[in-house]
Amino acid sequence: MDKEKLNLKKYIILITFALVGLWIVNNLNVVGNIFNVIISILFPFILGGALAFLLNIPMSFFERKCKKIKNKKTLRIVSLIFAIVVILFVIILMINLIVPELIDVVKLLIDNIPYYAEEINNLIQRLELDIPDINSINMDTETLKNQVMEYMPNLIASSVSIISNIVSAVSSLFIAIIFSIYILLDKEKLQLQFTKMIKAYLGEKRSSKIINICKEASKVFRKFFTIQCLEATILGSLCIIGMLILRIPYAIPIGILIGVTALIPVLGAFIGVAVGAVLIVAVNPIKVVTFVIFVLILQQIEGNIIYPKVVGNSVGLPGIWVLAAVTLGGSIGGILGMLLGVPVATTIYNLLARDVNKKLKKSKKVIEE
Repeated sequence: MDKEKLNLKKYIILITFALVGLWIVNNLNVVGNIFNVIISILFPFILGGALAFLLNIPMSFFERKCKKIKNKKTLRIVSLIFAIVVILFVIILMINLIVPELIDVVKLLIDNIPYYAEEINNLIQRLELDIPDINSINMDTETLKNQVMEYMPNLIASSVSIISNIVSAVSSLFIAIIFSIYILLDKEKLQLQFTKMIKAYLGEKRSSKIINICKEASKVFRKFFTIQCLEATILGSLCIIGMLILRIPYAIPIGILIGVTALIPVLGAFIGVAVGAVLIVAVNPIKVVTFVIFVLILQQIEGNIIYPKVVGNSVGLPGIWVLAAVTLGGSIGGILGMLLGVPVATTIYNLLARDVNKKLKKSKKVIEE
């Protein structure tokens, strides 16, 4: 009788899951909208968790080094302050190295507008194109004013929307930072509460597996992001050295910029090259071609040799699987998928290797017996 009840319970659960799955498939738009609303509500806390994870890397380093501070709470606060100060120092240093150069280039480009206009007119005349002289174009100010007034309501609405989005983003970031600080100050307590909760609801055996997976993922992600920063530093340093050898202007700020943007998969490379080209073109347009070719070659070397070697060896994933993880992650989740592909693949690889070795040892013992 008990067996029949158990089977009936299994069938009810399977039918329920099937019906829920069918409803989800038939109402993907509704499910997508609900999911987006939930993510938008939870986004500051998700971001706060991610910030806490990243801040915990330098904070743990300072906790290990500051052994003279005996009070654990004081040590935690001091280490957190040191971690935040170091990160802010690096960000401010990069801004001070890059932004002034950008401002100077923009000023130079604005000052040279009459020269550029003259060169364009000379080119038009040489090519004998039927295009009016740029300097002779007359603007109908009255018509322009009427068009501006016509689009003014839409412009105001767009401005309000942009301001609202900025305020929302700033408030989300502020909540995320406060949330991450709370997590870091009470990380052991929160970890204990999480462990108790999953043990209470999932039992000892299942909770043990989940905890092992979480520990492995945490170790891999921590190592990956640390090595990712190292790899970006290597790329930025090679870029600076190469640009100095080739006598390309703005070697140090552009090298730092390319190193930083290298942390962003795929898109980062284009951002670094684009901004670097803008900086160089105002000083020496001919060197832009040399710069672009040099960076493209450097990125090919970095992407196919340095990245798989440095990242793969450090996280314990063979180079071939690093390339596979980046490619597959990009096809599934775009930029974010490319960033998280390697640590996710490494976690699965390590857990699978451990399980395979465990089963092989077990089967070997059975054969020997």
